[in-house]
Amino acid sequence: MLKRKNMLWTVMIAASLLLSACGGNDEKASTNEEESTKTEENNKNEKSEKSNEKDKSEKNETAKGSGGVLNPFIAEESEGNIEVVYTNNEPNYSHDMNGFKVAVDEYQIVSLKDIHKDYTYVFDDQSEGYIITAKVTLENTLDKPMYYTPMINIEVANEFEIFPSQSRLFVEDENTLFSKKESDPGKYAAGEKVTGFVTFALTNEEYQSLATVNPKLVIEGGAADNDSFKGSFRGDATFDFIYSDEQKDQLASQPAFYQDELLLRDMAEKKMIFEKMDIGQTQVLGDVNITLDGIQYTEVIPTEAYKEAFVDFGDSGIVAITMNFIIDNTSQEPLSAYWTSGKLIVDDTRATYLSTGQLEPEGVDEIKPGEKGEKMIVFLLRKDEFGIYKKFDLEFGPLRSMDNQDLAKGYTVTFELPRE
Repeated sequence: MLKRKNMLWTVMIAASLLLSACGGNDEKASTNEEESTKTEENNKNEKSEKSNEKDKSEKNETAKGSGGVLNPFIAEESEGNIEVVYTNNEPNYSHDMNGFKVAVDEYQIVSLKDIHKDYTYVFDDQSEGYIITAKVTLENTLDKPMYYTPMINIEVANEFEIFPSQSRLFVEDENTLFSKKESDPGKYAAGEKVTGFVTFALTNEEYQSLATVNPKLVIEGGAADNDSFKGSFRGDATFDFIYSDEQKDQLASQPAFYQDELLLRDMAEKKMIFEKMDIGQTQVLGDVNITLDGIQYTEVIPTEAYKEAFVDFGDSGIVAITMNFIIDNTSQEPLSAYWTSGKLIVDDTRATYLSTGQLEPEGVDEIKPGEKGEKMIVFLLRKDEFGIYKKFDLEFGPLRSMDNQDLAKGYTVTFELPRE
C-alpha cells in the first residue's frame, strides 16, 4: 500500500511539473507573438514611411529632371504630382517707385495633378491645373517706412481679364512677402529688403488660353509713405509674360516697339512702317530741356477683344505714331509731365490731331531738379489719310510744377518730325 502511494505521488508530481512546464511555454509563446506583432507593425510603418519618402523623392526627382523645383511646398501641401513646365531665371521684371523697388527675380510654371480633394477649389473643382510661383524682392531704399500691397497680375485678353497673384496659396510662412520688422500689414521699415513668393493658379483651360493672346505681367504701383496711401505712386510696370522658349524666341524676333498702351494692354499688334531712333533734337521749354529721342510709325491690328474700340476707323486701317521724349529738369523745382500732351500739325495747315492720352503710359510722375524723366506721346490716324500726308510738326507741352499744378512751366515747343 505504501509503495503504491509513493508511486501515486510520483505520478501526481510528474503531472504537476508537466502542467507547470506547459503553462510557462504558453506565456513565452504569448510574449513572442506580441513581440512579433509589434515587429511586423514597426516594419509596416517603416515601409510606409520609406514608401512616402520614395514617392516624394520620385516627385522631386521628376521635377528636378525638368530643371529643378522652385517651390516644392506645392507638392507637399496639395499631395499632388508636379512637373516643371517652364522656368525663367532672369525675367528682368522690375518697378522702381521713387525708391521703393519691386523685382521679380525668377518664376516657374508647374503642372499639378492628382491633388487632394481639399484643394480642388483652386482649379474650379478640378483635380489638376497649373501653378506659377514668382520669387519677388521688395526693397525700401528710403530712410522712412513705406506702405505697399504687393499686387502682381498676369493680364490676358485685356486689363480686366487677369490672373492675380496670391500671397498665401502654396506659400510657406517663411516665404511670404510680409515685413520681418513691421507688424502693420503692408508696412516696410526704412532700408528693409524682403524676398519671398507669390503664386498664380490657372486651370488647364486658362493656361492654354495664354497661347491665344499676348499675355503681360503687370507690377502695380501704389507705394506710399502713409497707411491711407495718400499721394501714392501712380503708374504700373508692364512686361511681356514669357511662358515657353518658343514664345520667347518669337518675341525676340520682333522689332523693339515702344511700349505704349496699345501693346501694354494687348489692345493691338503692330507692324513697323518706319522708325528713327536717337534723334537728339532738343528744344528749351522755360528753363527745361526737352529732347525728341525717337519715333515709330506702325500699322495697328486690333486684337479680338478690342476690335469694337476701333470701329470709327472703318476698314481703312490704322496707323499709330508713337514718340518718346526725354525731359531734363534743369529748373529749381520738381515738375510733372502727367498732363503734358501733344498736337500734331499736318502739312502746315492741312489737318490737326490731338494726342491720345489713354494710349500713353503714365511714365515718371515727378521729375526732381537735376533729374531726367521720359514722356511718350501717341497719335492714331486712318491709314489711307496717313499715306497722303507729307509733313508732320509736333507741339509739345506744357510741363507743370509739382507744387502748383495750375502753374505751367513754359507752354509749348515745336518739333519737326522725321517722316521717312
